[in-house]
Amino acid sequence: MSRNFPSNVLTALAANHVATVTFAKLEFSSGHLYLHNSIGTYTWGGQNWLGTGDLGNVSAIEEGAGVSPYKITLSLSGIDSTISNAALTEDYYMRGVTLYLGALDANDDLLADPTEVWAGFMDQLNVSVGADGGDAIELIAESELAKFDRASNKRYTDSNQQATHAADVFFEFLQDIDGIKVRWGDRNSDSGAGTPPANRPEMPTERGR
Repeated sequence: MSRNFPSNVLTALAANHVATVTFAKLEFSSGHLYLHNSIGTYTWGGQNWLGTGDLGNVSAIEEGAGVSPYKITLSLSGIDSTISNAALTEDYYMRGVTLYLGALDANDDLLADPTEVWAGFMDQLNVSVGADGGDAIELIAESELAKFDRASNKRYTDSNQQATHAADVFFEFLQDIDGIKVRWGDRNSDSGAGTPPANRPEMPTERGR
């Protein structure tokens, strides 16, 4: 998929050798984390993005011609127990994740503000305590397309509608018509649905013609 990269970034990406950095914004309930998989701190977009170095890894961003909810995996190893304990208690499910790609010049400075390349939400957060090299966190994120595969769990009832739209009374009398039988064209029906108007002559049958 083509991206709206700045011209100087496109030039760098077309070169034989280029240094790139992946930035990740993780929108946890207690606050957003701004990380990248290089070293040091980069400042752009009004935020300081902290480097995780070789301890951070982002899986390949997969794309295709079809509409499919591709996943990505973000991993962070060698963390201390304070961070891992926080990860175990953090409210993360369905929180936003955004990835950006940036290019560096010869001095490891950003050529321009990084470009968004992926957006989705957090699905699973796995923590391994005491793993080789220290504790590790693995975050699996789904793309926005995955929402199409999830049931909304909403019902066509007045109470459900009022919970989201208090002024909408579309389903107010829905329970009154539950089980009602309307026999269209039946003159013996109590509803009178099949009785022609008094001023309208009855249509002749095939035999009476």
